Amino acid sequence: MSTHHRSWRLITGFAFVAAACGFALVGCAETKQQAAADAAAPDPQHKQAFRAQLFPSNVKTIQTEQVDATPAVPILVQINTYKITLPVGAVSRSAEFWKRVNEKAVDVATYELLYKNGVRVGIGSSSDWDYLKSVLDQNPALTQRTTATGTDVKDFDTELKLKVPYQDLFYYDAGGDLVGRTHERCDNLLRMAFQSAPRKPDTVRLTLCPVIRSLRERIVPVGDINTRSYPFIHPEQLYDLNLIVDIPFDGFLVVAPSPEAKWPTSLGSNFLVDDGSAEQKETLLVFRPIPFRAGAAPAEAAPPPAPPTPNP
Repeated sequence: MSTHHRSWRLITGFAFVAAACGFALVGCAETKQQAAADAAAPDPQHKQAFRAQLFPSNVKTIQTEQVDATPAVPILVQINTYKITLPVGAVSRSAEFWKRVNEKAVDVATYELLYKNGVRVGIGSSSDWDYLKSVLDQNPALTQRTTATGTDVKDFDTELKLKVPYQDLFYYDAGGDLVGRTHERCDNLLRMAFQSAPRKPDTVRLTLCPVIRSLRERIVPVGDINTRSYPFIHPEQLYDLNLIVDIPFDGFLVVAPSPEAKWPTSLGSNFLVDDGSAEQKETLLVFRPIPFRAGAAPAEAAPPPAPPTPNP
């Protein structure tokens, strides 16, 4: 073999070895990089934990909100009821008064049923109160005020007529039938309940129901011959004639006799009209809601400021 061929074979062998070492080094480097990447990458459990931190479940979100949320301060509502006694016709026959009252704010079927039975209702705005009061001031009036406060108040009675010796009451029920009853020794009341109106902020839901509380006697046998009478109070709720209405905090409810109260046996006449010694009187009821937060006094109940102390 010649010297030239031997030299070429040596050079080729060295080149092959060098190439093999190069490929080995590159493969080693890639293997090390892959191993480092695999070591740095989180395992499946770690991935799930990391995702849970970014997108917590609904239960955990609700619990966190319940813990972190600021506790809501409950809103209390005070209903001021004004019982205003006026000469008959001062409100029931006053077109000037009723043109400022929204009678369509009441359910149509309920409004028509009450109107037919001698009771007229509507909602007024606080911006019109001064005007309505000026209309009332044109007549001599006697005003009585009662107050009920809470978040869910039930069975609060407003006394309209007490110690009525005898009365006949005829009224149309929800089906349009005429119902007649006679009551002796009874009291006529208007029972009230109220709560916050569902899904209506700044609104209170008020329920009114006429109640006749009569005093009855029960005969109980004593022995073989004698008997003894025991008096007991029997309240009768006229559920067919109740009223459920939503009142905004900047408004008030008006309840008064309607022109149909001219019939002596109607609901409006028995509950809202009184025979005085010299003239007939009618009763106007105003229900005004006042909201305030728990722990704070309502605006109208706040005490007046103290007078300044005179300088010595």
